[in-house]
Amino acid sequence: KAEMRILQEQIKPHFLYNTLETISYMAVVEKANKVHDALETLGSFYRNFLSKGDREIPLKRELRITQDYLSLQKMRYGDIFEEKYVIDDNSLDCMVPKLILQPLVENCIYHGVRLKGEKCIIRITTSMEDDGLHIIVYDSGVGMSQEQINNLLESAYEDDARVLSGFGLRGTINRIRYYYDCDTVVRIRSEQGEYTEVEICIPKTRVKLVEEGV
Repeated sequence: KAEMRILQEQIKPHFLYNTLETISYMAVVEKANKVHDALETLGSFYRNFLSKGDREIPLKRELRITQDYLSLQKMRYGDIFEEKYVIDDNSLDCMVPKLILQPLVENCIYHGVRLKGEKCIIRITTSMEDDGLHIIVYDSGVGMSQEQINNLLESAYEDDARVLSGFGLRGTINRIRYYYDCDTVVRIRSEQGEYTEVEICIPKTRVKLVEEGV
């Protein structure tokens, strides 16, 4: 709860929204359509990101945050990756901790895609299985060795303020483990030079659906 309060305090939403609307209006006046589109995407990203302070949100909203983030990254880096989505409609109303996918795709870009030097694929897959909800974030970047995977998973257990409050890959793994009280909720598979795949496996007993009207 303390970590989520820190997250919410990082941005003052009303000031941010008002500023974005002002700049967006200026872009329309100046006929800077691409700038206007970028600001609209950024505004959508932060509206979903803040989510009225909610600790957990429907998976469909978490996916929208990720889609907006990837759109903004394409504006910055150009055509260095292609994004794909394989989404099980039955998974969209499942509640998940907020901001668990964006850090994973950010890791794809900075530690997988950009280092490979060729166009890569970032793919997000969701599915409802007999044992629960599965969410997979895949990239065809440089990959990791088994030693790197082991070090990453082990370091996420460290009782370190930088890990506990961080929003990188280690911090995200740690937050998901704590949230579901399950050490095996996150799995990583990779092959050097080929791909990395991070899978979140939420047990069926912990899957909660969005309340009606949310």
